[in-house]
Amino acid sequence: MTDFLHTLFNPLPNGIMTVLMLIIAIYWIFVLIGGIGFDDIDLDIDFSPDIDVDVEVPDIEIDVVDTDSHIAVDKVPQGLFLRCLSFINVGQVPFMIILSTFIFLLWIGSLITTHFFHVEHLGWRSAFILLPLVIVGIILTKAATTPMAKFFKEINYQGEVATDFFGCSGKMLSNIEGKKVGSAEFLVNRNPIKLNVISLNGDPVKYGDTVIITEELPKQNIYIVIKDTY
Repeated sequence: MTDFLHTLFNPLPNGIMTVLMLIIAIYWIFVLIGGIGFDDIDLDIDFSPDIDVDVEVPDIEIDVVDTDSHIAVDKVPQGLFLRCLSFINVGQVPFMIILSTFIFLLWIGSLITTHFFHVEHLGWRSAFILLPLVIVGIILTKAATTPMAKFFKEINYQGEVATDFFGCSGKMLSNIEGKKVGSAEFLVNRNPIKLNVISLNGDPVKYGDTVIITEELPKQNIYIVIKDTY
């Protein structure tokens, strides 16, 4: 038993993955006893593209039409992260099921790898063996969750419930003006949420200003805001 516990936490890759696996196990224990559910934990994960709040992004083409105060975004690159999420069926299968599957596969992979390759002498550097395991884990998670995606499609699972941010008030975390995309924090259901925002008509909005969401750019995860003057 002692040897088994030692293996679970040594070397470092096993320790990291065992701790993560324990957290996942505790979550599912609470789910089984009815304490929490899929929607009761705020994972604070922003699936929108991570855009530098102080740099004007050249990849975003925005046409401002003064006649009707409308801002159109032609193209926003999704990025590798969002493609990975789509690849492992996020949105088709509940996120915690996907995360649990990924962590479990990574944990098993770490135990098997460290059993055949003795990396104890590498110390903290042994954690780098998790990098190739992450790639393998993503591929195996895709394979494991694809049948689940078909099942959830059959039961008409529509993904996580979308939040309506229209009219929400928040604080700017950067300066925006013209075509620059910035960041603002909004309090939604007592949870702070950071969103990518752009100014209506390109009017300057400064860090710390209170803003109100007026519109969401379709499929871009960018929200149009105006400065709250009251």
